[in-house]
Amino acid sequence: MRRDINVLNDYFVRYLFSSKDSNLILLDFINSTMLDANMKTFRSVEILTPFNYKENYQNKETIAPKVGRRLDVKCITQNGTVVIIEIQLQGNSRFPERILYYWASNYSKLLKQGEKYDALTPVVSINLLNFNLDDSNNVHSCYMIYDTNSKRLLTDHLQIHIIELKKFKDNLLDKDLDCWIKFFTMKEKDNKEIIMSELVKEKPIMEEVQRRYNNFIKDRLMMNEYDKREAYLYGNQIMLEEERRLGIEEGFKKGIEKGIEQGMEKGIEQGIKKNQILTAKNMKNKNIDISLISDITGLSIKEIEEL
Repeated sequence: MRRDINVLNDYFVRYLFSSKDSNLILLDFINSTMLDANMKTFRSVEILTPFNYKENYQNKETIAPKVGRRLDVKCITQNGTVVIIEIQLQGNSRFPERILYYWASNYSKLLKQGEKYDALTPVVSINLLNFNLDDSNNVHSCYMIYDTNSKRLLTDHLQIHIIELKKFKDNLLDKDLDCWIKFFTMKEKDNKEIIMSELVKEKPIMEEVQRRYNNFIKDRLMMNEYDKREAYLYGNQIMLEEERRLGIEEGFKKGIEKGIEQGMEKGIEQGIKKNQILTAKNMKNKNIDISLISDITGLSIKEIEEL
C-alpha cells in the first residue's frame, strides 16, 4: 500500500534539498524566493549541511529550543553568500527574534580571528513557517536594514525571508515561488499524483522533485527515520499546547525572574507530569512504539503500559 507523507517534515526537506546532486533543486527554490522579492538570483550553490539519512533528532526540538541547534539546510553561493533555510511548524509572535539570532550566529562565524570586515559576505535566511506571525495577508515578506526616513539601504548583508504557509492562496506570489509553495502546502491526504502532475507542467524541475519524493517513500530506512521524526513532532506539539494552556511557560519565566516558591515548583512538576501522561496516552492510541514514547515523554515503559 502506497504511503503519503508530510512534505513539511524537516527530515524530508533536508533529503530533498541537501542530498547528493540536490544542488539544482535547492538553487531553484532559493532563486524562486529571490525573484518573488525582486532580489538578485544566484548561478550555483554548494551544500554545507549534507543530508545524512541516520540523524538523531532527540535533542533538536524541545519546548524551548536550545541555542545553537542544527539548521535544516545551509549552503553557499558562487559569490560567497550564505543561505540558510529553516522549516518551522510551531512558533509565536517572538519568533522573529529567534530568526535574527540564528542569522547573527551564522554571520559572526564568517569572520575568522585577524580577518578584516571586508571578508564578511551576505547571509540570507529563508524561513518556511507553518503558522502565522501576524494578521496581515503577506505570504512572503523580505526584511533588510533601511533608514527609516530616506529608505536608504545600510547594507545588503542582512536579508531575512519569512514565508507564512497558512496564508498562501494560488497566484499570490511570483509564478516560480507560487509553484514551490503549492508543493509545500500539500496535505497528507491530498492526491499528490494529480497535484504533482500539474506542478510539473508549470515548472519542469518539479519532475525531479516528484522523483525524489517517490524514492523517499519507497526507502524503508528513510521512512523509519521519518516516522521517528513525526512521532517527536507530534509529542512536542501536544506538550507545547498543554503547557501553553496551563501557563507553565509563564510560570518558568516568572520563576527565573523572581524566584520560584516551593508551592509553584510543586505545581509545575504536577503540570509537567500531567502533560507527560496525556502525551503518552495520545501517542499510545496512535500505536507508536512504547520505547519511543518513553524517550519523548520521560515516562517509564511500565508507566506507559499501565495507561
